Amino acid sequence: MPGPDTKQRILDAAQTLFAERGFPATSLREITKLADVNLAAVNYHFGSKDGLLKELVNECIEPINKERIRQLDAAEAEAGGQPLVLRDLVRIFIEPAVREMCEENGSMPCVLSRLHHEPHAGLEEMMADILGPTISRFIAATHRCLPHRTPEELMIRGHFMVGAMLHLLDFNCEELMPVPGVNKEVISDYDFRLEQLVSFCTAGFDG
Repeated sequence: MPGPDTKQRILDAAQTLFAERGFPATSLREITKLADVNLAAVNYHFGSKDGLLKELVNECIEPINKERIRQLDAAEAEAGGQPLVLRDLVRIFIEPAVREMCEENGSMPCVLSRLHHEPHAGLEEMMADILGPTISRFIAATHRCLPHRTPEELMIRGHFMVGAMLHLLDFNCEELMPVPGVNKEVISDYDFRLEQLVSFCTAGFDG
């Protein structure tokens, strides 16, 4: 049986390579070489490359979703049946992901960004399994805030919000074109960027 640290080595190697090359372009052979394990170890722990990806993504997103739902439950209880303030709802969705991935997950924002922009067979179903219940809660809560918007409008705008969030997480301020009058130190500040993202996405939902 593989050693107790084998599974984590495989996950770490997969995260590194998926971030560098994307999921479709990364082979199991490359992952096993970097992790210094054999193919049987991947099959034992994950069953397949798709299974490996699902566990990697779920390991990252599950605690974020739990925190989102915890905050949403508390906010809805405090609201006593009234719709939440839209900006508060957007923050509840965004902030746990930004804080968790900025502080704990290294290259995972890049992995998720690649998945967002490089879809492949089976990805939609996998993400629905991981995110579906949480997304459904937030669409319902957002519809109570914005009853004049259709579920389809809210779903696609939520997709844009996720794209903007992933861009912020994978954003390197050093790559910005120098613009007179723009202070890069201000833009580099974590809380400043978070507030701008919340403002941007709030306006996007009801603009």
